[in-house]
Parts: sequence; structure tokens; C-alpha cells
Amino acid sequence: LDTAKCHESSGINAEYGYVKPILPVTDHRTKWSGIKRKHLSNATPFSEAIKQIKKILSGKYIIGHDLQNDFSVLNFKPHGCLVLDTAKCHALRHLAGLPVAQRPSLKKLTGHILGKDIQSSSHCSVEDARAALMLYKAVKDNWHSKVNPYLNDSYWNVPTTT
Repeated sequence: LDTAKCHESSGINAEYGYVKPILPVTDHRTKWSGIKRKHLSNATPFSEAIKQIKKILSGKYIIGHDLQNDFSVLNFKPHGCLVLDTAKCHALRHLAGLPVAQRPSLKKLTGHILGKDIQSSSHCSVEDARAALMLYKAVKDNWHSKVNPYLNDSYWNVPTTT
């Protein structure tokens, strides 16, 4: 497993590390994961990594792409209002000119919206974290109205106050 944490202060910073799985690895799937045997030799044990990750994420906004599998592995259930998943954002699909019913890949969204090619050789979770953050920034003002139309007053025909 690899982990990435991206946070913004005066720029984009990333923290990166490897996590040693509980069971022996029989195929590192390097082409897709980017992980090689040498990366796991000094990796953080799984149980310790889970504690660290949950401590870091607890009560924070979490921006990423297609996060449900990550949360499942972590056995972590953050409050839905704290999860900003670019895979579920209708505003991004609209901006990319993709059908709302289609769940696009991070690579496709990043290419269409940011004009950047990611994941061209092997997978890098830091690159993915940065791409998800940049995609969020591209639509942050319209995030909630397009992700969940029920949060938009116009859906309920609520008169605006002046």
C-alpha cells in the first residue's frame, strides 16, 4: 500500500509513505501501483499506519478521487459532509463535458479540465492527491450545488431574501 496526504498552506505539500500489508505480497502490480519490493522493506506496519491515518483524517475535510475503497480498507467512516470526492462531483463532469451518469476516472477529469496528463507510466498517489486537489479548486464555488442538488435553494424553490 502507498499513502499520500496533500494539504494546502502557501502551496501544495505532500507527505508520502509506504505501508507494509498484513499478508505477504505475491504480486506488487508495479505497473499500476508503482510499488516495488524495495519500497516495503522499511514500510510502516499496517496496524500503526491505520492509527496514524485515522488520527490525521478525523474531523478534517478529505479531498480525493473515488475514496470509498480507501475508507473501506481503513475501516473509516468520515461524516459525509467532510468528504469531497471528485469522482462524485457533477460540477466536474459538467465542466469536462462528460455525461452526469458517467463516473469518470481521475486521469480523464484531469486531462479534460486541467489539460494535464497523469498516470502516464505507473501510479503515484502523490500525483493523484495533487490532481484531486486541483480539480476541487477548479469547481469549489459550485461544489455543493452540483454534488448534491438538494443543498441548493433553487432546487426547493426557496425565495431568496434581499
